[in-house]
Amino acid sequence: MLLLTGEAPESAGIDYLEDAVKTVKTHCGSVSIEVFPMDVDGYRRMVAAGVDGLTLYQETYAPDLYRELHPYGPKSDYSYRLQAPERAGEAGLRRIGIGSLLGLGDCLTDVFYTGLHGLYLARRFWRTQVTISFPRMRPAEGGFQPNSIVSDRQLTQFICALRLLLPDAGLILSTRESAALRDNLLPLGITQMSAGSCTSPGGYSDDSHEGEQFAIDDQRSPAEIAQLLRSRGYDPVWKDWDSAFLSKAC
Repeated sequence: MLLLTGEAPESAGIDYLEDAVKTVKTHCGSVSIEVFPMDVDGYRRMVAAGVDGLTLYQETYAPDLYRELHPYGPKSDYSYRLQAPERAGEAGLRRIGIGSLLGLGDCLTDVFYTGLHGLYLARRFWRTQVTISFPRMRPAEGGFQPNSIVSDRQLTQFICALRLLLPDAGLILSTRESAALRDNLLPLGITQMSAGSCTSPGGYSDDSHEGEQFAIDDQRSPAEIAQLLRSRGYDPVWKDWDSAFLSKAC
């Protein structure tokens, strides 16, 4: 289960998240967060509440472009965001997911530095699984247009390159992509796929698309994705670890 709040610590801060995680944790084995960057103590509180995974995209590794896109507010601090996955590793999170928004800046540069970032995290925090996402810019509220278009061919090359660089990393492909493309990228080393996703606030309860973070392309349910995996000779796995792996005695 992934809990997403966006950059809103004033309305959904650490206390709020702690309560939410403790509630959700009673219904599922694994809880991850995609929220605002925290300090080490904040991430330790998340771990204590039951969080085992973090997703935090740098968005772009180009500092000048980052400052242009985030000119003010807490999110404008490029270095603080860049170092957040490292702070999460120090706090003991089991899984850390990074990535850049492909199309936001120069995609070759961003994928290159995503790979270096992942390699650094994997070497420093060997007990933590590093995952890489490949989110291409999609239509979203506000009408923002990407600075470059990333083709299917380029996306495939990026996936292959990071699989070679990080053979043990998890590679994630979201419902941003079409069903046909996701199906055919599976053999290249994709280890995690979302399904039944909704990116609009409250969308799971009222079927609304208002305010959605990005448009979904693959509309298949989790059951349909599980059946696809079986038909391709893979095992659909919902949880592949146990809390005992986090024990200092291991």
